[in-house]
Amino acid sequence: MIRDLGPYVPKRPYKLNPPILAMLLNGLHDHHQGRVFVLQIGAGNGEADLPLLQRFREDGWSGLLIEPQPQTFSELETLHADSDRVAVLNFGISDISGNLPLHSLNPDAESRYPRAPRGRASLIRDRIATPGVTDEDIQSVEVPFLRMDTVLHELGIDSAQLVVINVGGHEAQALNSFDLSALDPSLVLIHSTPGTANEDTCVATVIAAGSTPFRVADWLVGLAPSRLSVPLEELLTFFHKTLGASEIEA
Repeated sequence: MIRDLGPYVPKRPYKLNPPILAMLLNGLHDHHQGRVFVLQIGAGNGEADLPLLQRFREDGWSGLLIEPQPQTFSELETLHADSDRVAVLNFGISDISGNLPLHSLNPDAESRYPRAPRGRASLIRDRIATPGVTDEDIQSVEVPFLRMDTVLHELGIDSAQLVVINVGGHEAQALNSFDLSALDPSLVLIHSTPGTANEDTCVATVIAAGSTPFRVADWLVGLAPSRLSVPLEELLTFFHKTLGASEIEA
């Protein structure tokens, strides 16, 4: 049950986002006693967006990481080359199967636009052709796309504790390619843009799967009810409510 704790207006709300995401991952880890399987669609190079790498390396998490962009996938594959708990696959996920053009900045353009997300790719060319980017800056390559339900069936995967989707505006189509509720995730993280039809569809899918939607930074968060319990001491420590020994004695 969610209860109102009263108003709280932080001076810089965006600074709360990283620790909130960390608390969600901690709660997931604790609830499943470290036995967390991650399904990540659009994994990038494995070191951006979310702090999952340390979970795989230090906390014993396992997962299936999917990344369509060939150059970025090469970095992801190298990152997990020695892992026997993480599998990486090089293709895209959509509600249709076939070869589709994937757009991204070429390496030279990436070096000239340092503020652009490194390795960013999208089926939607306009998401790459931002102001100042020329036609010569964009490279396109056809890559295979599959339905997620086909992949899950072939690999015999029937559950995942964490589902992460970050596919450059194609999130709704990726979600439509499998039954989210059948995987029964405790936590869902979808990188989406607020106020768009794409996010509206994602929210509806998250709700239909039995999760409660929230917004944390660029992530649409889906929480399965009564699954994640963030320890109260962790929350109080984050808000600097701990006392030193001298304060306690006083």
